[in-house]
Amino acid sequence: MIKKISAVLLIAVYALSCAGCCAPVKKDRLVMWLVGSEAQARTIMELSEGFREETGVSVECQAISWGNAHSKYLTSIAGEVTPDIGTMGLTWGMEFGELGALLDLRAEFPGGVAELEEKTFPGIAESTKLGDKVFGIPLDMSIHVMYYRTDIIPDPPATWEELEATLLDLKARDKGMVLDWGSLQWIGFAPFLWQAGGDFFNKEYTEVTLDSPEAARALDFLALLYKSGVPKTAVPLEQGMRTGDYPLAISGNWKIISLTLGAPEIKDKWGIAMLPAGPSGRRTAFIGGRIMGVFARSSMKEKAFEFIKFLSRPEIQVRLYEASLETEDSYLPPNMDTWKKLTMGRKFKKVLEEQARDAKGPPPVLGWDAGTRFVNHAVQMVVLKNADAGTELGKAAAEMRKKLKKAGK
Repeated sequence: MIKKISAVLLIAVYALSCAGCCAPVKKDRLVMWLVGSEAQARTIMELSEGFREETGVSVECQAISWGNAHSKYLTSIAGEVTPDIGTMGLTWGMEFGELGALLDLRAEFPGGVAELEEKTFPGIAESTKLGDKVFGIPLDMSIHVMYYRTDIIPDPPATWEELEATLLDLKARDKGMVLDWGSLQWIGFAPFLWQAGGDFFNKEYTEVTLDSPEAARALDFLALLYKSGVPKTAVPLEQGMRTGDYPLAISGNWKIISLTLGAPEIKDKWGIAMLPAGPSGRRTAFIGGRIMGVFARSSMKEKAFEFIKFLSRPEIQVRLYEASLETEDSYLPPNMDTWKKLTMGRKFKKVLEEQARDAKGPPPVLGWDAGTRFVNHAVQMVVLKNADAGTELGKAAAEMRKKLKKAGK
């Protein structure tokens, strides 16, 4: 079986290699792979007409699914038939960049990268860097926010203490709270870790700091939430908010659309707020998203980066955002200047923009994706098995240090 799989992979790589050798180099067309929907790819194709009018270069945007995108990129890298531009998860840029497949954009286009970084929300910009190297520019972003039923909870909790008190009050009324995005994994734990004043690594990303008192305090608080009314099994946010059984929730910003469309009967009875502040005084949320990178084998590197800058323009990002609403993708623009132009309800815009300014993404550390399972295990042991937070985080930190050492840090 292993020989058969290897043979299939070799054939795929060979076929891709031949396609790259036989295809003529086109100087007037860029190929972009978009990890996302066909609808989004069509939107980018439509917007690229403006780029073609400016530069004479057309763009072919091909949608690829999240499920097979990573393996498709690796196969294309092995076969040396990569696209000119690729969109991908935040941490993939580091991986493909270290393989030599993606350009270090800061080295190639220092002025352009500096200009884009200045306008990007700091939390997501930090996650695109690997030391001094930048392998991708944010295309969009998603952030954690708090949802609440205004008729049941007139004032959303603004601190950990208020959150605990609100949950106790809800529990007394047979109600609870939903933690919806990465609840029993590192993504759900991360905001509490940061709000407590802790982090996964030090500021230089050279040392693991997960076994700190702040981290243990954060995990203990997360476990307390589950004991105080957060279900350990999945409950759809829309259902919980509609019935009022779970009138409080923490989830991604895309739930604004699904809640609007999926629970029209509670229109004007719910709102959003920033996450509650922890002991550090910060209300830090998790921020994720996709980046755009230029592949090293592109014969049109400068034009590829020009298109990335084109997609980063505020007026283009507004159109991308508006189109995403129609397809219920609901990604947010990472360019801070764009928010002045967004046609969004004032209350929602204010909360989302403020939360985006106090948000952090995944650590820009090689091997982070492989190390997240240790954090997930620690979270689940404490929440589900009542294990000691300090002990479990110490075990996770030890395993993460091994990964960090292997990565050459």
